[in-house]
Amino acid sequence: MLRGLDTAASGMIALQRRQEALTNNLANIETPGYKKVDTTLRAFPEVFLERMNDSKSSPSGNTRGYSWIGSMQQGVYAQENISSFLQGQLIETNNPFDVAIEDQNIPLKNGQKPSVFFAVANANGEIRYTRNGRFTVNENGQLCTLEGNKVLNNHGHPIQMDPELASSKVSINEKGEISVNPDGATNRKIIDTIGIVLIQNPNKLIKEGNGTFKLDGQNPPILTEMPAEVRLHHKMIESSTVDPTLTMSNMMENVRLYEANQKVIQAYDRSLELLNSIGRV
Repeated sequence: MLRGLDTAASGMIALQRRQEALTNNLANIETPGYKKVDTTLRAFPEVFLERMNDSKSSPSGNTRGYSWIGSMQQGVYAQENISSFLQGQLIETNNPFDVAIEDQNIPLKNGQKPSVFFAVANANGEIRYTRNGRFTVNENGQLCTLEGNKVLNNHGHPIQMDPELASSKVSINEKGEISVNPDGATNRKIIDTIGIVLIQNPNKLIKEGNGTFKLDGQNPPILTEMPAEVRLHHKMIESSTVDPTLTMSNMMENVRLYEANQKVIQAYDRSLELLNSIGRV
């Protein structure tokens, strides 16, 4: 009887984790480059039930007094949260330091869709990856994310911006080349090139928060040249891949399933309470 309590409780715990992921998706619906997270629910291994002191044999061929009487499920658990690295919609912002990645034309490799990311360095100098191209310039004249991570160039070094950058006369072409005074015939100059990284299997990335990921294992090299299938779009950002209507629908479904498991536990609680009162008599 108590096995039913365990099954219902495991379902509630798994649904709670799924609800947390859905809530986080909804909270980041306006975050540039955010990739929605899907929670994978898996069933615990099925167990077989056998009756002891029986002359019949079990399915495994055991003839030593056991007979098979059925199987039993042991509930579910939230195995992992998986980010969906689909291409988000590109939105024009006209902000001089906004850059969006378009990589939907990259072909599949071994059945897996590779994905491209900006390479940034956190406060500890460790390389991280992000799709959020809403950049700014810090007090040292370096291009960085809004969280303060330094954007790396195509040689893996922080991009040291030009003093003329303060005038916002900046252009970033589809290959990531940053130039100031782009319309000037004599004073136009290229400062640096934004570095990107091609991740062959983005599902190996570990989500860290603030739109950044790290790779479990050796970091891939920063590309010195932009692949032909990849383009950067200046004064644009990539929108979140969260569908608000679908997310709200999934959240309501999740609540209903959670309530159903609650009712199962309440039914078991009433049965145990009744059993306890009979035992006292």
